[in-house]
Amino acid sequence: MADISLTMNGIKFTFAEGECDEISSNITTDIENEKMSASGPMRALNYDYNGVAKTITIKGVLFETPLTRVAGYSITSVIEQKQWLESLANGSQTPITFTSNYETSSVIEAGGVAPYQGSFAYTKCMITSITFRENAGEPDRLSFEISFAVGE
Repeated sequence: MADISLTMNGIKFTFAEGECDEISSNITTDIENEKMSASGPMRALNYDYNGVAKTITIKGVLFETPLTRVAGYSITSVIEQKQWLESLANGSQTPITFTSNYETSSVIEAGGVAPYQGSFAYTKCMITSITFRENAGEPDRLSFEISFAVGE
């Protein structure tokens, strides 16, 4: 996976090649499924009153490289990266722009018409959780998992 970054307030954190092992997205709906008496399951009525939510989760491992993760700052060590990522969830979050090769804005939200896809290679979101794990036998690597709620 290449070209994965987080941008907040104009400051861009770019993950190094090989740091992100997995990016998953989960789209959930809150469909109200109303059963109809004296009918089978194919006659149930579905209502989509509450819209749709999407979460994105990044899993990987931080390691030290000679290149800084943030232009203009010296953020190369594992602890500096951890501290920078932790600072994103600060109690008064502003939207973060998540950029990757495949995680894109919705075609409909970006003004497109389904089923045609455009090149909207960014997603606005906020952090819902960050987990760091120190692994035995890997003192120079720190596993992480960051989950985001997509939205403004």
